[in-house]
Amino acid sequence: MRALWVLFLCLVSGSAFGAERALIRAEKLFEALEFDAAAAAFEDALLEPGTREERIRAWKGLALSEAYMGEAKRAQAHFETLLSIEPQVDVSRALGPKIRKPYDAARKKMKEAQRPELHVQRRDDGRVEVKVENAPGVATELALYVRVPGGPSFTVTEGAAPGPVLAEADAVRAVEVYAVARDAGDGVLVEKGSAEAPLRFEATQEPPPAVASARDSARKGSGDGSEDGSEERTRPVWPWVAGGVGVVAAGVVAGILLTQPAELNLPPARRTERLP
Repeated sequence: MRALWVLFLCLVSGSAFGAERALIRAEKLFEALEFDAAAAAFEDALLEPGTREERIRAWKGLALSEAYMGEAKRAQAHFETLLSIEPQVDVSRALGPKIRKPYDAARKKMKEAQRPELHVQRRDDGRVEVKVENAPGVATELALYVRVPGGPSFTVTEGAAPGPVLAEADAVRAVEVYAVARDAGDGVLVEKGSAEAPLRFEATQEPPPAVASARDSARKGSGDGSEDGSEERTRPVWPWVAGGVGVVAAGVVAGILLTQPAELNLPPARRTERLP
């Protein structure tokens, strides 16, 4: 949460005073072939909060800027950091040996490097644990965000990378979780889940008997109109009428009544064929 707040302040202050974020400025300088100024701006960008994608862009831009200036050793070191964050990053061979040489050297040194990964799990006592595997050398901090499902906000627990970092949580309730590994500039290097799509862990313990009993009673007594939650059904005791046959039933057929209309004695009709 602290990193998100710092990022928000940076964005708001930048918009309010017309300041441009260091990463955007660095990329513009790089496109203008001003590699010395671009390298300095990329270094500034690494001191600002940023997303994982922005951190990858910053390290790659810094490495390329150094390579274009002929600083092969520094470029190789930056490429190594880049590959420790994202081993799948590549550099086009069309850029020529001046760029490919420090990149290939970094790739050779980091050939066994694996993509960093956050492992998040819930312990039997309800606590949530996170640690980072294959942590980049620039990773300094882990942050674990926890809330009850549908809760208004996450509670953050922070600790040093590679962890583990433990967050307290009620063992009898499910939780929603996400985690990040950050560098000293509050830039995200690795992430697992997100505030919009958190991981979910079910409860690890049953509630105490008294709580479970109260919960069950509440479930039974809701919406059925009876205290014990049982559904009481009654059948009508009035006769069912079907086709002139009355059936009196109250669980047992009481009788059958056959009915016929009374005979009508009318005088003979006159020749006018009108009824009297």
